Parts: sequence; C-alpha cells; structure tokens
Amino acid sequence: MRALIRIAFLIFMVYFFSADLYSQNFVGMHKDEIIKVMNASQKSFKLNTSDVNPHYNYLKYEDKINEITILYFLSDENECTLVRKMYDYSNINDVLQELNEKYKKTGKNTWEYKYLIQKYSVELTEGEWFFTVTIKKK
Repeated sequence: MRALIRIAFLIFMVYFFSADLYSQNFVGMHKDEIIKVMNASQKSFKLNTSDVNPHYNYLKYEDKINEITILYFLSDENECTLVRKMYDYSNINDVLQELNEKYKKTGKNTWEYKYLIQKYSVELTEGEWFFTVTIKKK
C-alpha cells in the first residue's frame, strides 16, 4: 500500500511540475483568480479555511495526503505578494531537481527567473520538520 502511495505521489509531482504551476505566476494575481486557477488545474489541492491565522491575509491549500501546503499571501487589496510552498522532506530531491531545471541558480538554495518583464526570486529553506520554497518579486 505504501508503495502505491509513493507511486501516486510521484505521478502527481510530475503532473504538478509539468503543469508549469511555477510559470503560472500567482504573484500579482487576485485572490478570486487564484481560487479559480487552483480549482480548475490543481484538483488534488483543497482550500483549508478551518485552520487560518487571522493576523494574516492568505489562502491556504493542502494536498490530499498532507505532504504539500501552499500559502498565497495577499495584500490588503487581495493581490498575491508571495507564494510559500511547504513540503515533507520525502519530496526534497524531486523539488531540487525541478528548481534546478526550471530556474537559474544564483546561490545555495536560491534561484531566479523572469516572467514577462518582472524578475522573481525562488528560495528553498530547510526547517526541522519540513522545507519551504518561497517565490516573490525581486
């Protein structure tokens, strides 16, 4: 059973990255549009409205097997200013490979890319229980 879960997860990761979610630039996107895009293209992620910190304006999405959480931090006008993806460490090799393939490496655990005319930074931060990938304007 565990092997089936891992295979399903690997298939999901291939789909997740091949769907070019990173190039779907959520930074600058309005809250309503993020919800539409996530509902249409990322069916394995569900919006979590029950466990939200009231001090921040953000959308929180979790995958069905609780290995990936995506936070879309929003301005007062509900425009996305930062995307933070939190992963279980079982995903680190796949994520590092994808980051290295898609973006220009600028340092240890940092990358950058250009979308239209705007440059963006991508940073991987290793924590004790999970690691995060943060995407924001440069």
